[in-house]
Amino acid sequence: MTTPNNHPHGPTAAPGSLRCPECAEPARPVPPRRWPLDGFASRPAASHLDGTPLCPVPGPNGSQPADPIGAPARLTMWQAVRQSWLIHPDWTVADHLAWLDGEGYDTGTLTGDPAEVVGRWLAEHRRTAPVPRSADDPRVYMVAGGDMVAVFDSADEADIMAVTMTAANLEPVTLPLTEAQWEQARAVLRSQLPHVTVTDARSTRAAGAP
Repeated sequence: MTTPNNHPHGPTAAPGSLRCPECAEPARPVPPRRWPLDGFASRPAASHLDGTPLCPVPGPNGSQPADPIGAPARLTMWQAVRQSWLIHPDWTVADHLAWLDGEGYDTGTLTGDPAEVVGRWLAEHRRTAPVPRSADDPRVYMVAGGDMVAVFDSADEADIMAVTMTAANLEPVTLPLTEAQWEQARAVLRSQLPHVTVTDARSTRAAGAP
């Protein structure tokens, strides 16, 4: 098992300081709303708060948006424990507490005994965990937040994306859908909300499929 102190999850410095290195304006870990090079170059992973790409800088193939500097907003302790539990369901309460301490979280600020609080969170995560679906279950999991919509064939992957969106203040919503419902939703997004970035992250999706 990976030990909590060696786990790479979570920023360790200057939470919330993500910014554009050229104009020094705040940035967010969300692709820009509009990307003129769609179909030719991957949409950048970060943007200014108004949804525009970060300022251009020289790159190997000409001008390209800058990479943000700083650290993204830190997850709350509840979010951090949930994301770590999704990645390492075998961790004990002591493992989670050691990892939180190693990441600089002050567990002493929790109301009540930290071990009891984290234990209660873990019990709730296990209680609400989705039941594994059968091979012929056509469900997919859609996560929508801000100008982003992503679809997964795993509830765990969708939960991780929701936690990431929550940390970026995008107030995500996760919905289990049938394949047919997702196709209808995607058609509506394309026709009525063309500015929304739609990502099909299903592992079973054929490469290059629209």
